[in-house]
Amino acid sequence: MKSPTPSDLPLRPRLSRQGFTLLEVLVAVMILAIAVTAILSQFSAGMEAGGKSRDITRAVLLAKEKLEELKAFVDSGDEGKSGTSDDGYAWETRVSLYELPEKEAGENENELSFELLKLTAIVRWDSGVQERQMELSTLKAVKKEERK
Repeated sequence: MKSPTPSDLPLRPRLSRQGFTLLEVLVAVMILAIAVTAILSQFSAGMEAGGKSRDITRAVLLAKEKLEELKAFVDSGDEGKSGTSDDGYAWETRVSLYELPEKEAGENENELSFELLKLTAIVRWDSGVQERQMELSTLKAVKKEERK
């Protein structure tokens, strides 16, 4: 008897093995979990950095505002002021006489008709565990007789 050839066998459908094994599904889920964890941690770090940036920007804007007010209304009696903004930032302003370094002042310093005031604005705020601070300073020239 001869062995059957493929053409002699009755046609029956081959079982196709489409689909995934349990091991393949588990590996895919693990890879997906690792990727999602990495993405979420980056998202969290980005949100934290954005919050810090927002706080610093608000502090700088408040300090600039207080410096501009100080430049506009500084007089001889001003030693400085302090207060709190609506969003929880504490601010303080200071006015002091700025002394020119000897090298820049020279012998003619007493002959100048103006003097320099150093105007400083300090803003403080709580950032979670620690208190943060932003300080901005500028100089303003005033006539000597205005300060006396």
